[in-house]
Amino acid sequence: MGPNARWRRILNKRVFPGFSIGEALVFFVFHAIWPVILGSLYYFGDVFKNNPTLTLKKFALIQFFVVMSKAIGLIPFWWLTFIAFKKLKLYYKIILHCFYSVIYGSMVIGIVYFAKTFILKDAYAHAAILSDFYSLLITYFSYFALFHAYNFWLHTKAQLKKEHELKELAYQSEIKALKAQIEPHFLFNTLNSISASVPPELENTRVLISKLADTFRYALHASERPVVSLEEELLFIKTWLALEKHRFGNRLQIEYSIDQQVLSTPIPPMLVQPLVENAIKHGISPKVEGGTVMIAFKEELGFVRIIVSDSGVGYNKPLSTLFDKGFGLKNIQRRLDKLYQEELQVKQNGQGLTFSFKIPITAKQ
Repeated sequence: MGPNARWRRILNKRVFPGFSIGEALVFFVFHAIWPVILGSLYYFGDVFKNNPTLTLKKFALIQFFVVMSKAIGLIPFWWLTFIAFKKLKLYYKIILHCFYSVIYGSMVIGIVYFAKTFILKDAYAHAAILSDFYSLLITYFSYFALFHAYNFWLHTKAQLKKEHELKELAYQSEIKALKAQIEPHFLFNTLNSISASVPPELENTRVLISKLADTFRYALHASERPVVSLEEELLFIKTWLALEKHRFGNRLQIEYSIDQQVLSTPIPPMLVQPLVENAIKHGISPKVEGGTVMIAFKEELGFVRIIVSDSGVGYNKPLSTLFDKGFGLKNIQRRLDKLYQEELQVKQNGQGLTFSFKIPITAKQ
């Protein structure tokens, strides 16, 4: 990081919500220079002739004290306007500014009165007080006009940056979508080519390749639809399980208990398959002798109860911690909560686990 970049990082650092070091420096340096300018302008004026004991240095110090009091006095009102009540509509803020300006003017007049009376030993006439108070009101509203303009500019700048980032994300998403359309077709063509090259005596291999292509095809088509029927989801699960059965052999047994009248129920795609995969991966696979996975779709008072259970190794920790592991179960739980306000239930089933949830038969997605 070069020196310029280091300085920019320091100046952009926030020392106060919405207030950077660079902005604070500009604000206070301006007010530090202003008393010197005033002192130079008044040097040949009556203020020194009428008070011979008053030096330019003393006058500049007093002006510095007063002007910096004006600057620091603005900070609490700035915080109230842009931090505490930033969500208020503009006309409410204008009403508050009318109230704040009176408090601000009274506060600074008190400081000026103290400086003139006890330091300059000079009288502070009522006419001068009214004139200064009026000047302070103008100062207050001038400053906050600049603050609001600057805040609007910062907000617009941030909005433009956000829009640019969103456009970039949309562009990247479009590229990914185009790639997603190309890659599956390439995969299907490759699998078809492999299947065609398999000799007739290896018919089982040809069938497995065909089933693999079917699972990819379903996953692609399902991703383009908000819902599928339970029947479609079940056919996909059976195809996928045929591949798993080939891998596990007799170690994996599958049982189905399906109420046919519920198969037309719409369901978000890929909502059941991860439960079956979880049962095989974490329940059956670690068990030497294997086990059974049971899949059930049961009608239940206007709902479909979907059950996936296994006779695997079970889980020896609190069941609530299951959802802290991995992505699959947590994802299903979130989808169920968002779509149906339902929970994914889990309980011990002998040595294995049983997962279940229900969805309305007439659910509209």
